[in-house]
Amino acid sequence: MPNKRLIAASNRLPVTVTVDEVGFSFKTSPGGLVTALSALQSEFELVWIGWPGEVDTSVVDPDEIRTQLEREYNAKPVFLSRRQLQRYYFGFSNKVLWPVLHYLPTHIDYDERDFTVYKEVNQVFADEIIAELERGNPAEDIVWVHDYQLMLVPGMVRERFPEARIGFFLHTPFPSSEVFRTLPYREDLLRGLLGASLCGFHTYSYVRHFRSAILHILGIESELNHVELDTHRLFMGAFPISIDLDRTEEVLADKEIEQDIQVVRNITHGRRMILSVDRLDYTKGVPDRLRAYKKFLARNPHLARDVVLVQIAVPSRTQIADYQQLKNNVEGIVNEITETYENQPHAPIHYIYRSLPFRRLCAFYLEADIALVTPYFDGMNLVAKEFVAVKKNKGVLILSEHAGAAHEMGEALIINPWNPDQISQALEHALNMPEAEQTRMMSAMYAKIVRNDIHHWSNAFLHELMHQDPGHEHVQGKPEVLSTARRSEIVQAFKSAQSPLLLLDYDGTLVEITNLPMNARPNQELIDLLGQLIALPRVQTGVVTGRSREDLRGWLGHLGLVFSCEHGLWIKWPEESDWHKMITEDRGNTWYTNVRDLYEQYNATTPGSFTEEKEASLAWHYRMSDPTHAQWKARELIMNLKTVLSNEPVEVISGKCVVEVRMQGVHKGNIVRRIEELGRSYDMIIAIGDDVTDEYLFQAVPPGSITIKVGKDVSHALYRVAGVPEVRRLLRELVAARK
Repeated sequence: MPNKRLIAASNRLPVTVTVDEVGFSFKTSPGGLVTALSALQSEFELVWIGWPGEVDTSVVDPDEIRTQLEREYNAKPVFLSRRQLQRYYFGFSNKVLWPVLHYLPTHIDYDERDFTVYKEVNQVFADEIIAELERGNPAEDIVWVHDYQLMLVPGMVRERFPEARIGFFLHTPFPSSEVFRTLPYREDLLRGLLGASLCGFHTYSYVRHFRSAILHILGIESELNHVELDTHRLFMGAFPISIDLDRTEEVLADKEIEQDIQVVRNITHGRRMILSVDRLDYTKGVPDRLRAYKKFLARNPHLARDVVLVQIAVPSRTQIADYQQLKNNVEGIVNEITETYENQPHAPIHYIYRSLPFRRLCAFYLEADIALVTPYFDGMNLVAKEFVAVKKNKGVLILSEHAGAAHEMGEALIINPWNPDQISQALEHALNMPEAEQTRMMSAMYAKIVRNDIHHWSNAFLHELMHQDPGHEHVQGKPEVLSTARRSEIVQAFKSAQSPLLLLDYDGTLVEITNLPMNARPNQELIDLLGQLIALPRVQTGVVTGRSREDLRGWLGHLGLVFSCEHGLWIKWPEESDWHKMITEDRGNTWYTNVRDLYEQYNATTPGSFTEEKEASLAWHYRMSDPTHAQWKARELIMNLKTVLSNEPVEVISGKCVVEVRMQGVHKGNIVRRIEELGRSYDMIIAIGDDVTDEYLFQAVPPGSITIKVGKDVSHALYRVAGVPEVRRLLRELVAARK
């Protein structure tokens, strides 16, 4: 019996439910993903979560379907209402995400209600995964989420189980950051993906685009293959998906395929066949392909009786207007070609608008001389690989440079799908290619498919996911993920403490960081939460921040909190009438003026940057600037500051999209010195912060204190959490524990 569990989540289950007047039945869904994961059942206990198809609950009991699916397939169905299906799947997934991921944002049909339901359905999937993890071992079970319909799920699961090992694979392209930025809710989608432990893409280009997107949209820097995040290290890699070679060989060995071959020959009538197979989707470039073929025939009229283009178009998303229009457009061009050559014995084009059984498809591959695969953009395109797998050493593959398969199959005739002349010339070249050259090219591509089939893809991804450092262990400088069990221990200790103290950073800890500091005002939820903490008997709560006294007094002054402002320059207990200044030396005019002048020079050359002036410090913010340019300017600024200020009593601090110069001795650890000066005593201290400035606080609190980092994982803190939502959840649990 396998000792590890693999929890797979995809939009569709590998089983489809069919409901009729008698009851319901199950039909196994074909596909490479089903094959790849099913083959892993000797190594893993496979649990599959997904939509089983439309179910009329007025006819059958969904609980009966759930029970039978769990018993027979270990599958957990996610039942969707018609509203959810329309807005989550046909709406946001396929009218917004699909076109943008394929570089065709002009096809976006956006309704803001669609994303609300997309998020709702993603939470339903996440809840199913969370329930499975709760039944098992969250630290050992493996979660693998698939494709663009579920981009928010990794982050949702991570929020509940920070220690979880979560894989995500995107089966579409990932576009350049400029195109990805056309998406509404792009930040939400990226943060969802960042919840994964490993993000897999078909090609290294897609990995590069993903890294660029998280930099330009979220301001998060990354290394070539990983990024350090709030609770974990996310790895990124290219895992080109492939085909089930064993299934292909079984079909080719089936004697009944001869019947299918005869059907194909009745279509070709002895002519040389050019074959195209596509879902009828606007990303596949079918109209431009047909126009290129029309141009090819016009340039080579003598070939009109000797060749035939068989275009197999599988119906897809017929409810969407763009797809209906595409169908009409394609059929119009087919009719034009047919009418142009109506004097020929047989039309030089044969159009099939339906799905074909795989055996029939293999018969077409066998009989085809050329495969014409010209999508505008495609994550991989397995038709290209299926053609090579069937033909092995004869035939010619013409392949779009924008299909993921082109990154592996460079021996094909690579073309630009928008260039009809190039497609036409490639067809001429393919029809005249010597057999020896065909063998050389096809054999090389076939060898790659043999080495890297669908099982290699799944094994490679899971091996990477299982053997990467999950970030659970605590080593020097690397906080331990605040797991569910550890959080419960902290809550219980807080409940038992006689006089606990909470020291909380503000920006990035209690509220999300904003582009403009003044936009981070506390919402009512936070004010209510802090009020509940203040109301707890024998509990003291303080806000330790780099913000000014004016900000804190105006926003939270009515709550009775301990305040430490401007990085420990000013401190005030609620019962004190005046603020206490921890550093009495005058800041002087020389360094302050010089730094302000230098900042202004950088503001002039870094659009979007600005200076924030405080009593004992100056901060240069660049969160609203182009991140690539701004990071370079920030590094340059830091070097200049250290040179200019080498003999001044100040420190240069690099934080989250900010460079700050402040007086020496001004830091957040001063709150601990003030506690000692006042003779106050606490038997439990919890300190939480997200920035490099909070490290002074983490180092200053007494041994045995609970220190929690929100953000990058290099820290003196003991634990780390994902972000503001997890901090607020912990605070709510602390409130509940002492009520």
